[in-house]
Amino acid sequence: MKHKLFTIIIINLFNLFVSYGQLNIYPENDKCGTPSLDLKSYTGDYWGYNYDSLLNDISIWELSDYVEIESIGESTQGREIYELSITDPSVDNSSKHRIYIHARTHPGEVQSFWVTDEIINYLLSDSKIGGYLREYCIFNIIPMYNPDGVELEYARENANSIDIESNWSNETPEIEVVRLRSRFNDLMQDNNPIEIALNMHSAYACKRYFVYHHENGTSPNYAILEETYIESTRSHFLEGIEPYSYYVSWSSSTPTQYPESWWWLNHGENVLALTYEDMNCSSAGFYDKTAFSILFGISDYFNLGYVGIENYFSDTKLELNAYPNPFNEYISIEWNNFDSFDKAEIIDIMGRNIKTFSKNETSLGFIYWDGTNNLGNSISPGTYLLKIQVNQQLKVIKIIKQ
Repeated sequence: MKHKLFTIIIINLFNLFVSYGQLNIYPENDKCGTPSLDLKSYTGDYWGYNYDSLLNDISIWELSDYVEIESIGESTQGREIYELSITDPSVDNSSKHRIYIHARTHPGEVQSFWVTDEIINYLLSDSKIGGYLREYCIFNIIPMYNPDGVELEYARENANSIDIESNWSNETPEIEVVRLRSRFNDLMQDNNPIEIALNMHSAYACKRYFVYHHENGTSPNYAILEETYIESTRSHFLEGIEPYSYYVSWSSSTPTQYPESWWWLNHGENVLALTYEDMNCSSAGFYDKTAFSILFGISDYFNLGYVGIENYFSDTKLELNAYPNPFNEYISIEWNNFDSFDKAEIIDIMGRNIKTFSKNETSLGFIYWDGTNNLGNSISPGTYLLKIQVNQQLKVIKIIKQ
């Protein structure tokens, strides 16, 4: 109790100095930013979700035929660090892609769990995207990587008051780092090695974004892989997730202290390792929509062919199809159950408008597009997004111009 009280006093004093511009608590390149003083006011005790809550959820998750749950080892204070392995066991694993997700490294960033929780819900549900990804992928998910910090109500540290996010290059790393690194090593020797590793956090800047690693700290090809995944994910939540260039790190060199550093230094371009930052503020939300977008981005990244006839935005029966896709000269865009659209446009992956369709360019539920922009010029080959709004319901799918 004395240690906890002392820690709270120190954090409050540090934040007071920060408010006068005299001190930075964390380095300028800190991914999550500086904690605010009112975190508990909108998250509650244990930041809104504790270890007992996790154990209760595990008792529910393990009822599914699609999940296996086991511990990767104990934390500093002896709590099990649980991992879910989710896939369709009736489908042969030989060609499946493996995705690893770990959350709640920083206990105060509980929003990272809520997004991860919705990812789990989709993958264990009868949703189309969940069933599709179970068929083609294996997901390994740690919902609470730092259970001691959660129970002690520390904002960022484990039971030894160490920030385990930046402990990966230490000569004697914390036991939580040892556990997760060992698990990574084991799975990289598997017939289905990890191909995407997502490190889930939440930012005090109250923005949703991915931490993009500059090619100076990685490689030009890796930078392209990052941009491809981030912008594909963002395409399914354009109004919510920032562009890939919002937070650029590693612009001068490669750091060694982070999980993504370990991935790059040991596996290079073989593993796409990214930090995702959700919103850490009172206006946070849309966790299910964010999870949906992240899963769609994974499907796009692996070119699994899931083109998005499922509609997140409502329970209506609106279906949208575009074919041929990819296309060369013409593409047919069709939707059903509604006579006309409210708005339809083509945008590029940076969100810039390329083509806006007028009512006289459509017949009932049908657009025939020749690949020209608003000026009548042919667009360049590449990836674009088709956005269509029908009866106030929005759908977005990816289309490719060859």
